[in-house]
Amino acid sequence: MASVIDSSIWVDCIRTGSPQALRRQTRTIIMSPDTTLSEPILFELLRAVPKRDRVRTEALVFTVPILVTPSDLWQSARVLGQKCVDAGVLPPAIDLLIAQVCLHHGVPIVTFDSHFQQIAKVSSLQVNLLVRSK
Repeated sequence: MASVIDSSIWVDCIRTGSPQALRRQTRTIIMSPDTTLSEPILFELLRAVPKRDRVRTEALVFTVPILVTPSDLWQSARVLGQKCVDAGVLPPAIDLLIAQVCLHHGVPIVTFDSHFQQIAKVSSLQVNLLVRSK
Protein backbone atom coordinates (compact mmCIF):
# COMPACT_ATOMS: atom_id res chain seq x y z
CA MET A 1 0.00 0.00 0.00
CA ALA A 2 1.24 3.48 -0.83
CA SER A 3 2.36 5.78 1.97
CA VAL A 4 3.09 9.49 2.02
CA ILE A 5 6.56 10.11 3.41
CA ASP A 6 6.63 13.29 5.47
CA SER A 7 9.26 15.98 5.10
CA SER A 8 10.61 15.13 8.57
CA ILE A 9 11.94 11.90 7.07
CA TRP A 10 13.13 13.44 3.80
CA VAL A 11 15.09 16.15 5.62
CA ASP A 12 16.96 13.63 7.76
CA CYS A 13 17.81 11.62 4.66
CA ILE A 14 19.02 14.57 2.61
CA ARG A 15 20.83 16.52 5.34
CA THR A 16 24.51 15.65 5.10
CA GLY A 17 24.97 16.32 8.83
CA SER A 18 22.46 13.66 9.92
CA PRO A 19 23.97 10.65 11.74
CA GLN A 20 24.71 7.71 9.43
CA ALA A 21 22.26 5.39 11.21
CA LEU A 22 19.49 7.94 10.72
CA ARG A 23 20.38 8.47 7.07
CA ARG A 24 20.28 4.68 6.49
CA GLN A 25 16.91 4.45 8.25
CA THR A 26 15.35 7.26 6.22
CA ARG A 27 16.91 6.13 2.92
CA THR A 28 15.32 2.70 3.38
CA ILE A 29 11.92 4.30 3.91
CA ILE A 30 12.23 6.67 0.97
CA MET A 31 13.46 3.96 -1.42
CA SER A 32 10.39 1.80 -0.80
CA PRO A 33 8.36 1.22 -3.99
CA ASP A 34 5.27 2.39 -2.06
CA THR A 35 6.68 5.86 -1.33
CA THR A 36 4.62 8.86 -2.44
CA LEU A 37 4.70 12.60 -1.86
CA SER A 38 2.11 15.33 -1.66
CA GLU A 39 2.50 18.80 -3.10
CA PRO A 40 2.47 20.43 0.36
CA ILE A 41 5.39 18.21 1.40
CA LEU A 42 7.21 18.96 -1.83
CA PHE A 43 6.75 22.69 -1.16
CA GLU A 44 7.84 22.34 2.47
CA LEU A 45 10.90 20.35 1.51
CA LEU A 46 12.16 22.24 -1.52
CA ARG A 47 11.54 25.80 -0.33
CA ALA A 48 14.43 25.60 2.15
CA VAL A 49 17.03 23.48 0.34
CA PRO A 50 20.39 25.25 0.20
CA LYS A 51 21.48 26.18 -3.32
CA ARG A 52 24.39 23.71 -3.25
CA ASP A 53 21.97 20.80 -2.59
CA ARG A 54 19.05 21.71 -4.89
CA VAL A 55 19.97 19.70 -7.97
CA ARG A 56 20.63 16.53 -5.96
CA THR A 57 17.52 16.95 -3.81
CA GLU A 58 15.20 17.70 -6.73
CA ALA A 59 16.59 14.73 -8.65
CA LEU A 60 15.72 12.48 -5.71
CA VAL A 61 12.24 13.79 -4.89
CA PHE A 62 11.09 13.87 -8.49
CA THR A 63 11.62 10.11 -8.77
CA VAL A 64 8.68 9.63 -6.38
CA PRO A 65 5.01 9.76 -7.44
CA ILE A 66 3.20 12.90 -6.26
CA LEU A 67 -0.41 12.58 -5.17
CA VAL A 68 -2.86 14.97 -6.80
CA THR A 69 -4.00 17.78 -4.54
CA PRO A 70 -7.79 17.75 -4.10
CA SER A 71 -9.56 20.86 -5.37
CA ASP A 72 -11.22 21.43 -1.99
CA LEU A 73 -7.93 21.21 -0.04
CA TRP A 74 -8.14 24.62 1.62
CA GLN A 75 -11.75 24.22 2.74
CA SER A 76 -11.38 20.66 4.00
CA ALA A 77 -8.09 21.45 5.77
CA ARG A 78 -9.77 24.43 7.45
CA VAL A 79 -12.55 22.19 8.75
CA LEU A 80 -9.97 19.65 9.92
CA GLY A 81 -8.11 22.44 11.71
CA GLN A 82 -11.30 23.53 13.42
CA LYS A 83 -11.86 19.97 14.65
CA CYS A 84 -8.35 20.01 16.08
CA VAL A 85 -8.95 23.33 17.84
CA ASP A 86 -12.23 21.99 19.25
CA ALA A 87 -10.24 19.04 20.63
CA GLY A 88 -7.71 21.39 22.23
CA VAL A 89 -4.79 20.98 19.82
CA LEU A 90 -3.29 23.31 17.23
CA PRO A 91 -1.09 21.47 14.72
CA PRO A 92 0.82 23.55 12.14
CA ALA A 93 -1.21 24.64 9.12
CA ILE A 94 1.09 22.84 6.66
CA ASP A 95 0.49 19.58 8.56
CA LEU A 96 -3.26 20.05 8.14
CA LEU A 97 -2.79 20.44 4.38
CA ILE A 98 -0.59 17.33 4.23
CA ALA A 99 -3.05 15.35 6.34
CA GLN A 100 -5.94 16.36 4.13
CA VAL A 101 -4.17 15.10 1.00
CA CYS A 102 -3.57 11.79 2.79
CA LEU A 103 -7.21 11.59 3.88
CA HIS A 104 -8.43 12.40 0.36
CA HIS A 105 -6.36 9.57 -1.12
CA GLY A 106 -6.88 7.16 1.80
CA VAL A 107 -3.16 6.67 2.39
CA PRO A 108 -1.18 6.71 5.65
CA ILE A 109 1.59 9.13 6.45
CA VAL A 110 5.00 7.96 7.64
CA THR A 111 6.60 10.58 9.88
CA PHE A 112 8.74 11.53 12.85
CA ASP A 113 6.30 14.41 13.58
CA SER A 114 3.84 13.80 16.44
CA HIS A 115 1.52 16.57 15.22
CA PHE A 116 -0.02 14.04 12.86
CA GLN A 117 -1.13 11.95 15.84
CA GLN A 118 -3.07 14.98 17.08
CA ILE A 119 -4.81 15.22 13.71
CA ALA A 120 -5.54 11.48 13.72
CA LYS A 121 -7.47 11.87 16.98
CA VAL A 122 -10.12 13.94 15.18
CA SER A 123 -10.04 12.20 11.78
CA SER A 124 -9.45 8.88 10.09
CA LEU A 125 -5.83 9.79 9.26
CA GLN A 126 -3.55 6.77 9.51
CA VAL A 127 -0.18 7.66 11.04
CA ASN A 128 2.96 5.56 11.14
CA LEU A 129 4.95 7.51 13.74
CA LEU A 130 8.58 6.41 13.72
CA VAL A 131 11.43 6.95 16.15
CA ARG A 132 14.70 8.33 14.81
CA SER A 133 17.73 6.04 14.80
CA LYS A 134 20.73 7.44 16.63
